[in-house]
Amino acid sequence: MKPQSIIELEEWESRVSRLIGLVAITNQTLQMHRESGDSWLMIKQYEELLAEHQQELDQLLKTHGLTLKVVPADSAA
Repeated sequence: MKPQSIIELEEWESRVSRLIGLVAITNQTLQMHRESGDSWLMIKQYEELLAEHQQELDQLLKTHGLTLKVVPADSAA
């Protein structure tokens, strides 16, 4: 891994943050559709979108030698 400028690191941080947000929003939307009993096609599309966001996040983190496992937390309420 080559040294990076502060600007490059800030851009990387912004992309990682954005992707974590997309994973969270997509997961929440997927759960909503599952609970509403929506069509399997709609659910499958959100599952694929979630997988794409997670894959992009994984690849971005690997550029800095990092990994992160993002999984839904069980509801404590």
